Amino acid sequence: MMTHNQTISILAACLFTVAAAAQPFDLTDTGAAAPDFREQFLASYGVNPKIEPEVTQEDRPLYERIEPYLKNNPREAIRIVNGELGPETNAAFYFLLGNLYYQTGQYPQSERALEQAVSKFPSFRRAYRTLGLIYIQSDRFEPAIKAWLKVITLGGGDAQSYGLLAYAYLAEGKYRSALTAYQKALMFKPDSTDFRRGEAQCLLQTAQYQQAAALFDELITEKPDVADYWPLQANAYLELERYDDAMANLEILAGRGQASLESQLLLGNLYLRDDNHRLALVTYQDALKVHGVAAVEDALRPLEYLINRSLFDEAAEYLTTLKSELPAELEAEDRTRLIVAEAGIALESGDRAKAIEQLKPVVKAQPLAAEALLLLAEAYQREEDFEEAEFYLQRVLSIPEEKVEALVALGRLEVRRGDFDAALKHLRAAREQAPRRPGLASYIESIENAR
Repeated sequence: MMTHNQTISILAACLFTVAAAAQPFDLTDTGAAAPDFREQFLASYGVNPKIEPEVTQEDRPLYERIEPYLKNNPREAIRIVNGELGPETNAAFYFLLGNLYYQTGQYPQSERALEQAVSKFPSFRRAYRTLGLIYIQSDRFEPAIKAWLKVITLGGGDAQSYGLLAYAYLAEGKYRSALTAYQKALMFKPDSTDFRRGEAQCLLQTAQYQQAAALFDELITEKPDVADYWPLQANAYLELERYDDAMANLEILAGRGQASLESQLLLGNLYLRDDNHRLALVTYQDALKVHGVAAVEDALRPLEYLINRSLFDEAAEYLTTLKSELPAELEAEDRTRLIVAEAGIALESGDRAKAIEQLKPVVKAQPLAAEALLLLAEAYQREEDFEEAEFYLQRVLSIPEEKVEALVALGRLEVRRGDFDAALKHLRAAREQAPRRPGLASYIESIENAR
C-alpha cells in the first residue's frame, strides 16, 4: 500500500529520461572529428600578421629550419624549437610549439606552450582556437567557453568556433546560449549532424518540443541507426502528449536491439499508463534480464508503480525477477524500500502475518520509517488489532511531512472502530493541513451523513 504523497503518476514517471537530453554527445563532424580537420589544422601554421605576432627578419632563420618538418616530422620540429626557446622568443614560436604538441597528441605540453603564446601576445587568435580544442577534448567546458568566445571576439567566428562554443554551453546546461550558438554555427555549415543534434537537444531543454520533434525526424531519416535519437524524440513526444508516437519510437529501438535499460523501463511505464499491464510487466522483466541492475533505485520504481496501481500479482512476478538480479548487498534505504514493497504485496495477498513479520524489524531499526509504519498499521487494522495500529500511527504523527497521512489513516481506523466523531476530528484536522487533497472532502461528507 502506497501513501497518497508517494503515489507517482505514470505520466510524470515517463519523463525521467529527459535529463539525457542535457548530456554532451560524441562529436562526428566538428572539431577534431571533422573529416577536413587535419588539413585545416596544418594550414594554421601560416601567419596572420594583422592580428597575430609577425615572424620578423630575425625570426626567419629559425622558422626556415623547422618549416620542412611541420607537416611530416613534427617531433623533429618540436626538438628544434625547444632548443631555441628563451625569454625573448617570439610568441609565434610558442604557438607553433603548442600546435606541434597538439599534432602529436601531447596535450598537456601543448596547453602550456599555447598559454605562453597568449601571455606574450593576448590577441593571438589561433592560439586560443587550439586551446579551445584542448579544453573540449578534455571535457573542461568553462575554460572552453572563454577560449571560443575569445576566438569569436577576435574575428574568428566560423562553423568550428560557434559549434564548439555551443557544445560547451550545452555541456554546462546553458541551453539558450547553446541554442543561439548552434544557430549561428548552422549558418556556416547547415548540414552538420553535430550542430543539428545539438540544436535539437537545446530545443528539448528549452521546452520547444514541436521544433525538437521535427528536427529529430530529420536526423532519424538521415541516420536511423543512431540509437540516441529515438528516446530523445520520444521525450519530445511525451511532452506533446503524443504517447503512441513515444511508444512507437521505443518499440523500434527495442526491436533493433538498441534499447537501454532506461528506455526499456520508460517503455514499460508507457504500457502501464495505457493499462497494458502484462506487456508492461514483461517489458520491465526483460529490461532487468538483458541489462541487469545498474541503479537499484531505478529497478525498484516499476515495483512501486505496479503496487500503486494495485497490480499485486504483476508486482509479485516482477519482484521475483528483481530479486534474482539485485546485488547481494544493498544500501539501507534500498533494502527498506524492497522490504516494504514485498510486505505490501503480502498484505494485499491476504498474508497479514508475513507482512507484519517483515515490517517489524524495519520500524525497530528505523523508528520514523513512515511508509513502513503506515503499512504496519494497516496490517494490524486488518487483524482488528486497533490499539496496535493506533500506536504505529501515533508515531507517524510525529513526522511533520507525513502528518496528513497519519491523520487520514487515524480517521479510517476510527471509522472501522465505529467511532465517527473521533474519525471526523482526525479527518477535519487533515483537511485543515491539506484542503485540496483529492477525495478528502467527500469522505468527510459521507461520514457526516452516516452519523
